[in-house]
Amino acid sequence: MRRAPVFVVLIALVLLCANSLSAQGGDGALRIEVTDVAGHALSRACVTVVPREGEIVFRQCNRKGKVNFKGLAPGSYRVVVKVDGYEAQKREVTVGASTETVAFSLQPRKL
Repeated sequence: MRRAPVFVVLIALVLLCANSLSAQGGDGALRIEVTDVAGHALSRACVTVVPREGEIVFRQCNRKGKVNFKGLAPGSYRVVVKVDGYEAQKREVTVGASTETVAFSLQPRKL
């Protein structure tokens, strides 16, 4: 009789720990939007995502000036955006367990 309550408590602890681990281990995502100062999408912008540790990821924006990075581990990243004819921008961003959206508005390069 005494073992049944202990077994129930152990099962409850295992389930609580499993829920806690799954909430902390979820992959994050980063959505980057790139426009000029007038708000026009800058297609073909090159976006670089640099983690504190791990591999650097490069992507190019679509015709709407957007690009998505999925499967990122939660943490801090440096994002660098470049496109011909515009000043490059970089920003530190923090990715959590959900999608983080970061908008860049690029200035034309001075001649």
